Amino acid sequence: MTQRMSPEHLAAKIPWSFLAFVAQSIGLLLLFVGGLIAVTGGVVPPGCIATPSSCNAGTAANVDWAIMAARLLLVLGLFGLAVGAGLHLQFRPALAAGASPEETRVYISRRRGEFILLVISILLLFAIVAWSVVVYTIAV
Repeated sequence: MTQRMSPEHLAAKIPWSFLAFVAQSIGLLLLFVGGLIAVTGGVVPPGCIATPSSCNAGTAANVDWAIMAARLLLVLGLFGLAVGAGLHLQFRPALAAGASPEETRVYISRRRGEFILLVISILLLFAIVAWSVVVYTIAV
């Protein structure tokens, strides 16, 4: 394999830190939109409480669709956060040999923060999937 086609050379050409930033930014945006949909669409409209006869099966279906859309956006947002954190962990340049103690502390704390973000994102993904399965099992 030639030098310019080696995996190390190709990996050095791709702007991994920018891709990680974009993935995390899109993930945060999806989490925000999913939270908005869950809060606004996933609740019973106030008119149903005042006059219950005004609600029909369509209202319940709309709430169910909103909750499903919110779950999907939350899962995609958490996936974006996890991908961004994983890219930061995988492709962050190594610490320079003559780094000061302060630079070392900052480097280690950034890596620790990215790892914690990755683990929390994965745990929340599993929690949402488990919640969806439990809710579906109860409904059926």
